[in-house]
Amino acid sequence: MPIQNCNIFKAVSGFILLIFSDPQTAPSEVDGVNLEEIREFAKAFKIRRLSLGLTQTQVGQALSATEGPAYSQSAICRFEKLDITPKSAQKIKPVLERWMAEAEARHRSGMQNLTEFIGSEPSKKRKRRTSFTPQALEILNSHFEKNTHPSGQEMTEIAEKLNYDREVVRVWFCNKRQALKNTVKRLKQHEPGSVVSMEPLTDSLEEHSLNN
Repeated sequence: MPIQNCNIFKAVSGFILLIFSDPQTAPSEVDGVNLEEIREFAKAFKIRRLSLGLTQTQVGQALSATEGPAYSQSAICRFEKLDITPKSAQKIKPVLERWMAEAEARHRSGMQNLTEFIGSEPSKKRKRRTSFTPQALEILNSHFEKNTHPSGQEMTEIAEKLNYDREVVRVWFCNKRQALKNTVKRLKQHEPGSVVSMEPLTDSLEEHSLNN
């Protein structure tokens, strides 16, 4: 490849990726693919996507569900950036055009129809919170005073006794030990003779993964 064309193409793993950074010097056709046509379509596709308020993730999810994993969010991103081989761009173009036309038609008939067509982006599930009764806290604190690191069997027995999930009890002990550790650390930072009250145990617990 001539040196002057190095800014147009980039060899990666044996494939030539389109750069399109300089349309004035880029060839008009590669492997029988009209690069200008691909360039204009990629630009228009992004504009149409944004006008519908859609993210690359949403488009990728919808297409992956119907066309397969080759049309993932990363594939949409690479196409819009033209970081793709000419043949791959030519292959994906009609699929994107057909999908976008359908999405726009759905949008014209109502936003609900568009939402049903594309689905929704996955959202993080809100962590469930467990509220402890005063009686449960009294029993938990009693066990903690006797043993801050109960065995797995002991935690199972406590959970069954309180009618809570074992994981809830395990996380409670982890949080309690951390709270105690923080309190001791603050006590050491104060001058001798100063009084620092112990923090009351919270009556709710957000379940999350902690190492025992």
